[in-house]
Amino acid sequence: MTNKEEGVELINQATRIFKRDVTSALRDADYNLVVRRSQEVVELALKGALKILGIDYPKVHHVGDIFRKTISRKGVKITDEVCQKIERISLWLSETREPSFYFERRFRKEDGLKARKDAGFVMREIKKDFRNLSIEKNT
Repeated sequence: MTNKEEGVELINQATRIFKRDVTSALRDADYNLVVRRSQEVVELALKGALKILGIDYPKVHHVGDIFRKTISRKGVKITDEVCQKIERISLWLSETREPSFYFERRFRKEDGLKARKDAGFVMREIKKDFRNLSIEKNT
């Protein structure tokens, strides 16, 4: 499998998790799960984009900073403002991942709505900028 194919598969997997898991967890008022799955969506989408660009990334949950530093060097037309927002979202969700996973914090509805909105934003931006690939629609 090529880097491009692996990257597309990561983004498609993120899409499926967003549609299936994030949406149903929000509907079920399971806000900790919404936060965890939203973090996973963002991580997979960013790693997919990096993979498509041929960038090796560390096995960590927050790669928003690597994405932001890399994207302009590779000629992808994402504004610095959008890249900074993606980096902030990735950092916030990676920092909340562990507390949500171990119920060290009980997340509320507004947290779940924010996490879903942020994950949706990242997915839309990634899909917009890599739209010429075979990436699943409907985020």
